[in-house]
Amino acid sequence: MENRLKKIFNGKDHKKIMLVGLYLSSIVIFIILAIVSAFMGYDIIVWTKLLIVVLDVILYYSCLRSDKIQHYAVYLILIVEFDSAFVMLNQQLNHFVTIYPFFIIFGFFFFFRLSTAIWMTIIHLLYWLSISAYGHIIFPEDPTFQVISLANIIVSSFIATVFAFFYHISTELTYEKLEHANRQKSILLKEIHHRIKNSLNKISSMIGLQILSIKNGNIEDTEEVLRKSKLRIEAMAMVHDALYKTRDIGKIEFDDYIKNLTSLIKHTYDRSLSVEVCNNHKYLPIDTVMKIGLIINELMTNTIKHAVVLNEEEIKILISLSEKKDNCLLEYHQTNTDKVDETLLQKNDTLGMRLIRLTVKEMGGDMKISNSDGLKFLFRFSC
Repeated sequence: MENRLKKIFNGKDHKKIMLVGLYLSSIVIFIILAIVSAFMGYDIIVWTKLLIVVLDVILYYSCLRSDKIQHYAVYLILIVEFDSAFVMLNQQLNHFVTIYPFFIIFGFFFFFRLSTAIWMTIIHLLYWLSISAYGHIIFPEDPTFQVISLANIIVSSFIATVFAFFYHISTELTYEKLEHANRQKSILLKEIHHRIKNSLNKISSMIGLQILSIKNGNIEDTEEVLRKSKLRIEAMAMVHDALYKTRDIGKIEFDDYIKNLTSLIKHTYDRSLSVEVCNNHKYLPIDTVMKIGLIINELMTNTIKHAVVLNEEEIKILISLSEKKDNCLLEYHQTNTDKVDETLLQKNDTLGMRLIRLTVKEMGGDMKISNSDGLKFLFRFSC
């Protein structure tokens, strides 16, 4: 039953669902009252209730086809207000069970804005006080219109208003939080789709470069080619994993990402190089972190290849990121005594160096290579 109702009202505004439920309840209640009135011999009540049922049915079907929820809420409220007043003021029906409809106040605070609901509550209370005062004048002996009855109206109205007021506040706050959460989820989902699309495009480009490199005669060992491709893909995948864990949508802590990446590279090649990351926990946009990850991946795999020839224990890697004015400075420092021709390295046309140059170009930055106290790569780009 619950699932069927959910399917029927799926996508509907919660206020409209409530209003439809109130119309259906009103129709059922007035039909029952008409039947009870018929057994008790109140012909006027019977025809009144049946007339209201017909009116409710018409309004109910009109409400289903309309988005003017507040208008149809007012129509239902007026029907209940006038019907209750009619019964109370009809002396011939003084034995018919009636109650002051204080529950209408909840409708004010549910369907309308707070200021409107307060004004409607005041008008509602004045209306019923007027009805009671008129009844006391016309029927002074009727207990329905005695002072105690007026006091009950005031007290019940006050209690209902206070409760409805806090109900309105809590409901609005809840829906605002839900709407905010939905907006955040929508933004995050779009961001994730955008990042995944970019990552897949970059993987496709890298494979294309690898194919082009093979065509140009730069043939590497198949196992090494696959290992490097695997690392490049994992370097990008780690960005998405870091994005999932971060609290700040769209920004990732540089230190943790680079430490995890260098650890992955060492594990993949089964090397125990000393790597130090210096950054002071700077957060960067995920696009920037992904590009830096690709650069570090290429440089470190190249270092490991040299470590096979050189004494591995003599090689240490220092990776640092600093900020100067509006630029970030990324330094990759490979400390070893082996001298490298930086000019020749600048012109190197291996796939790794081509990827580095293309990535630096995408970042709108520049690269410098020096060979003082070990091999240094210095990248400057906008933060």
